[in-house]
Amino acid sequence: MKNIKILIFLFTVPLLLLSFSNCGGAQTASSKTTFEQNPPFKIAEAYYQNWIAGVKDGGSATNIHILFNEMDPDAVIQNIYFRNQKLEAKGNVNEPNKFVGYLKNEPQRDVIMDSDPIKEAQNKLPDPFPFQLEDNEAVVEYWFGGKKNYYKVSNLSQKEMIPYPQANPHE
Repeated sequence: MKNIKILIFLFTVPLLLLSFSNCGGAQTASSKTTFEQNPPFKIAEAYYQNWIAGVKDGGSATNIHILFNEMDPDAVIQNIYFRNQKLEAKGNVNEPNKFVGYLKNEPQRDVIMDSDPIKEAQNKLPDPFPFQLEDNEAVVEYWFGGKKNYYKVSNLSQKEMIPYPQANPHE
């Protein structure tokens, strides 16, 4: 009788664990992101442009520019996804229909390296990038009608790199 209880237990526990793991997988598959086909805006121009500083340790980056020629006033542009990075879409008061995302080329790592494993355990895993994009593609995240939406921008053009000059040594 004792062996039967052990066998039942050994078959029941893995079965329960397997059923719970399938629930999580089904949830992520159903929450797949879809792109909006008719957004409340029209894009006039979308491009990216690399730049490099003319001073030592000045860095380099890529700026993503998106210029809208028609936009519903209720649409709020939030982020630009580009090259496996989520970039805040920054607007400008002087150019209300232009948004720029700034992608620093140096990796930003806030990693705790310590001999104490408890401290290293505080390191946060990076969030998985939600889209598979080519190098010349981006996704615009925006709010419209109380809902978050995504619009894929293909064939971004690349403008010539901006080499910023060295700072004046007499300043």
